[in-house]
Amino acid sequence: MQSPNTDANAGVQAGVGFDFQRNTCVYILLDQYNLLKNQNYFVMLEHYDDIVFAFNNDEGEISEVKIYQAKKSATVWTVGQLYEILTKMCDAGIGVMNDKLSKASDYCQHSYFITNNTITIEYKCSKSNKKLKAYVNETNDTVSYKSLHPDCQTVLKKGNKDFKFNSNQLIHLTNINFNYIDFGRNTKSQLQHLTGKFQEVFGNKISDHSAARDTLIKELKKIETTYNQGHQPKLSDASKKITSNKINEIINVITTKNLAIEFCRKKAEDICSKLLINVIDAMSFELDFENSLDNFKDLNQGEHQKIIHFIRGKKDNFVNFTDSVACIKSLHDDFISEQNSALSPTQLKAAIASGYFLTLTQK
Repeated sequence: MQSPNTDANAGVQAGVGFDFQRNTCVYILLDQYNLLKNQNYFVMLEHYDDIVFAFNNDEGEISEVKIYQAKKSATVWTVGQLYEILTKMCDAGIGVMNDKLSKASDYCQHSYFITNNTITIEYKCSKSNKKLKAYVNETNDTVSYKSLHPDCQTVLKKGNKDFKFNSNQLIHLTNINFNYIDFGRNTKSQLQHLTGKFQEVFGNKISDHSAARDTLIKELKKIETTYNQGHQPKLSDASKKITSNKINEIINVITTKNLAIEFCRKKAEDICSKLLINVIDAMSFELDFENSLDNFKDLNQGEHQKIIHFIRGKKDNFVNFTDSVACIKSLHDDFISEQNSALSPTQLKAAIASGYFLTLTQK
């Protein structure tokens, strides 16, 4: 029986010092979004290693795992600093390979050392006897161990007096890749960079890119700070993973909110006119509409939960209308005749308009 890994929760216990790993995870999600959005996968933090991406095939088996060791540095990485990192990465790779979760017959896994500073690996060429250097930086941002010169590989394989690779670790060393990312050294600059990545990926589909960034980070923090049960990481541990369905749901909520606000701005005057909202109350209509979007997500908001459930129950009637404002008016009249609400008249009208759009666009 495998003994528990007593270091498995070390990252969780260090918590606050690991913003770089979490922010790097968001960077990867955004940088690879177009490739990831149609795949079935899950993400784990502080579980086997800093970041794990596991991909499922159509049979529900694990077909591929990508394992990331993410570290920031204020100085250039040298070969002497890499041995401890590579040893830990090999051990993480062995742990994932031995994990009992069902894997596909064509299963593969890859490990990545991802950092925000240049990696320099110095070696001596056996033919020319000259000292050479391999670089991983902004001009050569992804380098696999297998692509390195054989003499460079030899330098990495030999280790040093403190870190030596056993035969099993040497096998996993061949799966390692080195990655450079153009990422700031402090949390503030990293967050600014991620805001820009959201802008780059989603453009005007999201109105507040910083808020979108923070929403995704909040979800990742939940799994990051959850302990590995029994100090033993497992790919089957649901408490330590966030699925692609959940990530897509978060993105969908964020983008839907922006579309809803645009709908409100275009239709607000017509809705207010149709629902007899006077010019004074109309000034708060857009704010009440936006607040309702958030309240519908909060299961503790009883009034809004009642409204959204009522509207969803009427969705089949939407086909009877060719005009959204007329449909909203009908929903409001039906609600008044069948239900009651503690919301003010304007808040109720805004909530029904907001709930209508969410229900209309819901798959």
